[in-house]
Amino acid sequence: MFSFPKILIVSGTLGIALWFFQNQSLVNPTPPDFTVKKEILAGSVFSVIAKEAGVATDTISAILENSKEVYDLSKIAAGKELDFTYNGNNISDLKEIVYEIDRDEKLSVKNISTTTIPQWQAVKIPIEYEIKIDKAKGVIESSLYETIVSGGLDERLALALAETFAWQIDFAAQIQKGDSFKVIYEKKYRDGEYGHPGNILAAEFINDGEKFQGFYFKGKETVEGYYDENGNSVQKVFLKAPLQYKYISSGFTYRRFNPILQTFTAHRGIDYAASQGTPAVSVGDGTVTQAGWNGQYGISVTVRHNETYSTIYGHFMSLAKGIRVGAHVKQGQIVGYVGSTGLSTGPHLHYEMHKFGSFVNPFKEKIPAGEPVKDSDKEEFNKILSRYQSELERI
Repeated sequence: MFSFPKILIVSGTLGIALWFFQNQSLVNPTPPDFTVKKEILAGSVFSVIAKEAGVATDTISAILENSKEVYDLSKIAAGKELDFTYNGNNISDLKEIVYEIDRDEKLSVKNISTTTIPQWQAVKIPIEYEIKIDKAKGVIESSLYETIVSGGLDERLALALAETFAWQIDFAAQIQKGDSFKVIYEKKYRDGEYGHPGNILAAEFINDGEKFQGFYFKGKETVEGYYDENGNSVQKVFLKAPLQYKYISSGFTYRRFNPILQTFTAHRGIDYAASQGTPAVSVGDGTVTQAGWNGQYGISVTVRHNETYSTIYGHFMSLAKGIRVGAHVKQGQIVGYVGSTGLSTGPHLHYEMHKFGSFVNPFKEKIPAGEPVKDSDKEEFNKILSRYQSELERI
């Protein structure tokens, strides 16, 4: 008779213990993960910032090694942030590092190991935006930039619009008072706040009475880009100009008085006068075949675009980061900064174009255009064209 109460007592004790262990999270909940945000100051390097955030030295080395093929963390920019997320149960257990590369992508370096030995995986993640469509128009008084800003629009829209028509219009030299534009474009919002302009979907620019139109299109077989009302690419192999300049100080000629040599010589290129440090870009895709000091050209860059064309950019004060022999550059990528090195009397960019190894005048050379809309995509393109042309007329 005395064993029965003992069994009840033991069973009750076990039940309480079992309930306790099953519901331990209610008594002692798991601490949430926490994130340490570190601002990147001028001159800061990743390894120092990571150490300040509590990351061990061997972990820093592993992260740098495993992420370099996706994004080189030595290129982090001042003014941005690095986010270090730790396990709530262990403040020394780093789970992920996040860095916003640009407005469209962020880098995530995450520990994906299921054991005690970390395994770091780096990936680029698209930044998600809410997209709204807006429309704008304007008449040029002094410049496209001034017209955009005075109209209460995002100044970055001026750059996007100029890039859309960069193959047809030299916005530094050809813009006139009375020119006009209409544009349909994306506005990107992040967490409910406006971020920046997205793609220009359709645009019209009237320059000196001539109308230019461009429509954004990406088909199943047609490459993403801008096309005119006939489905021809508005994008040329080369840009009209390699920089934003003040004026052309010397044109292409076979007889020009050289103020340094005090004699008449050929000037087989274009000199663009610009402020010291103005960025200059490659006019087209290609491979760098020369970068650095180059005699009378001073610090210069040569880009081979294909078997036919190459271009030279001379008198730089310095080269852009990553520009070296063998580097591949994209159209519009910065290759150097305006200076006055070599045989030069003042800050300017000396620009040359070679065709099959011979000098040609960039202003007179007929530059081939990109591929038109493919036949298989024309039906879809025409639908988009019809819609946007009607909308442009109503702006």
